[in-house]
Amino acid sequence: MRWESTAGASSAAGPDRVWRVLLDGRRWNQWMPAVEWMVLEGPPQAGSLLTIKPKGLRQTAFRIEALEPERLLALVVTIGPVAALRLRWQLEPQANGTAIVHTVAISGPLAGPLLERAARKIAAAMPAILERLAVTAVRPQPAPPV
Repeated sequence: MRWESTAGASSAAGPDRVWRVLLDGRRWNQWMPAVEWMVLEGPPQAGSLLTIKPKGLRQTAFRIEALEPERLLALVVTIGPVAALRLRWQLEPQANGTAIVHTVAISGPLAGPLLERAARKIAAAMPAILERLAVTAVRPQPAPPV
């Protein structure tokens, strides 16, 4: 089964600021309320792990499938060879900020029974999530922890 959904929003912040919010796990719950935290494990590059802790669920380690600073963050989590869930954020500079496009997709022979419900829930929340991401990127960045 293959299924995907895409949503978009615009931010008055430049791609550099949106990118910093995407990679700052301390701020994920500001724009993605269903997530308690996110931790980037290792350098921000393809192959590194990014662990997300959804509220009420176990933490899940996604592998960074593709990363282009200030342009693209693509994550994948697989259930053996039978199902995969992909999350992708694309950033495009605009004259007045950044266009943000978010895609959630599932694939694999057992993706329907294993992942479709979660993927559709993510897709339903994407427009509001992207609006919050767009606003969060405009706010001043917090100081790094000491």
